[in-house]
Amino acid sequence: MDERIVSRPSPATYAVALGLILMGLALTAVCLWAWFQGIEPRWSVVLFALLGLYMAALGVDEGWLSGLEVTPTTLRVRSFGRWSEHPLEGLEAADGLQDILGGGWQVVLLGQGREAIRVPLRRYANAQRLAQALLEALWLQNKDLVVMPRLAHRFGRPPFGLLAPKRART
Repeated sequence: MDERIVSRPSPATYAVALGLILMGLALTAVCLWAWFQGIEPRWSVVLFALLGLYMAALGVDEGWLSGLEVTPTTLRVRSFGRWSEHPLEGLEAADGLQDILGGGWQVVLLGQGREAIRVPLRRYANAQRLAQALLEALWLQNKDLVVMPRLAHRFGRPPFGLLAPKRART
């Protein structure tokens, strides 16, 4: 089965992204004003202006350049327009954390000898479906997958029927 589940940004995502962009541009504008007013030390004005530009870039990434894609064998994460792939083979456990930014969820994937993979779900309109697809893809790779209780309570236990073939659902 060659199905994939792709993230969809929510309206709140765009609101947060626009807020970051506006705050970043406002900070940069204030710094430019301070530069022309002769505020000393000048290096501090430059640092804050760079921080403002970075905030604006984060807003663009948050709203338009980031995303997730789950297939039965791979998790693909897009950040700043670049995709990184994480094979799901060898992952043994999944846990969930509440994200401090906006109270959304993060799924944490754990495997022996591998660095933990944090998958933020706060910015997606289909976060529930993405989390269930991710858990099901992990389950397809490892039938002995350990799903921690808080994650199982929030999203359920696989299989969900999103990526698994019909015979695996029984």
